[in-house]
Amino acid sequence: MVQFIEAHSVTLIVAALVLAVAAIACAALILIQLRRLKRPFRDMAELCEQKGTERALEELLKGVDENREFLRGHSEEIKRILELLAGCYRGLGLVKYNAFEDIGGMQSYSLCLLTQEKHGFILTNLVGRTSTRGYALDVSDGKPSRNLSDEEKEALEIAMKSFTVPGR
Repeated sequence: MVQFIEAHSVTLIVAALVLAVAAIACAALILIQLRRLKRPFRDMAELCEQKGTERALEELLKGVDENREFLRGHSEEIKRILELLAGCYRGLGLVKYNAFEDIGGMQSYSLCLLTQEKHGFILTNLVGRTSTRGYALDVSDGKPSRNLSDEEKEALEIAMKSFTVPGR
């Protein structure tokens, strides 16, 4: 064991220094976060010292009431915005590929756009050396209006999966 330590002493010292620097950086980040957490309470304490506890509490509650009224006043607008957003395209799936052997560069594509209700469309554009062909098909409740190519299926799957956000 002693031989190992002697043989690798430089490496062990460097590793210890790296760990020490990392620990100092973590401690600094924790202190910064702690200061941010303390700030609102420090402001409340200062307000209590300046105006007294009862008057400070009245002002804080007044601010809460103002926020509540603001939200009530805008609730209809928020509802309207949410209704509009429900009809927007939120799911997106794009697959680029080479449709023909003589054309490279992944110039062909299938694009799927879906609303929250899984209504939308798939656009497919096939690029060849002398011509380009485009196709469109409807999607209703997540089901296409016709059989799909492999690339269109993949675009639809990607669009359907884009609604689920990891960690939520």
